[in-house]
Amino acid sequence: MKIKSFALIIVLLFTNFTFLFSQKIAYKQFSLVNYDLKISDEFRAEISGLDSYINSIKVYNEQKNDKLKSVLVHTIYFTIKEELEKQLKIDILPANTFLNKVKYDDFGYPLSNIREAMRKGDSPYYIKIAVNIESITNKQKELNPEMFNDISFSPIVPQITIEIDIYSKEGIIALDHWVGIASSGNPLPINEYLLKGFDNKEMIINTTEEIPQDNLYLILSRSIHNVIQDYYTK
Repeated sequence: MKIKSFALIIVLLFTNFTFLFSQKIAYKQFSLVNYDLKISDEFRAEISGLDSYINSIKVYNEQKNDKLKSVLVHTIYFTIKEELEKQLKIDILPANTFLNKVKYDDFGYPLSNIREAMRKGDSPYYIKIAVNIESITNKQKELNPEMFNDISFSPIVPQITIEIDIYSKEGIIALDHWVGIASSGNPLPINEYLLKGFDNKEMIINTTEEIPQDNLYLILSRSIHNVIQDYYTK
């Protein structure tokens, strides 16, 4: 009985902390400290058949040595930003909010750290975002070979991991760390639809009655949902 009571107290304490933290950050401004998008070599190799299509997509600012990242980087960031602002009721300032006080990457995102941000910024909170796009095709072939039976197309099983660190102006230790992971439930065909939503054509998710074929944008949407749920359930 004492063990159950102790466990209940722990649950209530964590629930109360999450509620207090959510109230604390609501309607507050956040400055982006760093945004890192990684795309695995395996993923790149598996979708190499789409290179000509990827090269044809118009982008905001193109890095010729990495057109795939040029296609993905801004849509991923602004989709995450929009959902965090809407779901958590926060305000994430423009990526260039530090002006010339910090260095930026080729895509215009700050290459900073929390120590530098605290010295040169004045936001109550700071946010660091890391996104990893990879292929788990070979892993799934080993674990669930039946998924690949009777497939007549070249398959890929993409996975997106989002990690977010939250800091306050009070210290350099992260206040919170959220993780969201999502992958396709089945092997997907490697065709242009895989990148729909990143090709300047809006990817509209309607209702649960209209379940679209899975693709990278929908996996991103689920990963964002999972990272927000990780925040709420800690």
